[in-house]
Amino acid sequence: MDDSQKDAAAYCSDLVRRRDEDRWLAAQYAKGDDARKLLALYALQCELRRVPASVSEPPLGEIRLQWWRDALADIRDGRPHRKHPVVEEAARSGLADNAFADRFEMAISAAARPLYGEGFSDAEDVAGWTAGAEGVFDALAVQLLGGGDEFADAAARAGAAFAMAREGRGLAPSLASETAQAASSCWSETREALRAAPSSLAPALAHLSLTPLYLARGDRPFPVVKRLKLFSCIAFGRF
Repeated sequence: MDDSQKDAAAYCSDLVRRRDEDRWLAAQYAKGDDARKLLALYALQCELRRVPASVSEPPLGEIRLQWWRDALADIRDGRPHRKHPVVEEAARSGLADNAFADRFEMAISAAARPLYGEGFSDAEDVAGWTAGAEGVFDALAVQLLGGGDEFADAAARAGAAFAMAREGRGLAPSLASETAQAASSCWSETREALRAAPSSLAPALAHLSLTPLYLARGDRPFPVVKRLKLFSCIAFGRF
């Protein structure tokens, strides 16, 4: 790996560590190049998340989201990729593979909703949005590590539960109770499927095991408790 590649990989790792510690910690358990793939994916997720807060008007956000859409298309079509560390890592990690195109389109489209300040009508609305904006990345993580559609689909549903448990109060304060109930129900429906996943997929799934902690505490779990839970999940498959 040359200096440019090292810098891009370090950028992605640092971005994820600062903005999504849960996924960053779980990715540290991945072997070989798998951690780099996961961190490239999660860095792209972080970039999409911060678009709404970085623009003053929705059309400017739409332009930035289109930039990411076009950046992946450039890689996919064999054109020179854009000079951005996340794009460079996406190219090296295979994120622009045609097999992932539909899920990325779903994620980028979902990322546009916060630009317009739209509220959520009910917990089902929150669940649907988190599945597209957040859970889709958990499905992609599973696919990146070689998992099949069965586990990718389960990860997407569990990812929605995780997002609702962790972020639901901020997303829809007036629906906090209903969203927590929806997250709990969704988690109960998916955790058995996660337990059946091969250990090779654990680094892509372990952060989802924190869902009950977020539901129980109502805020951020204690750092030590969180790390112990992740280790238990990786070592023993305890979701």
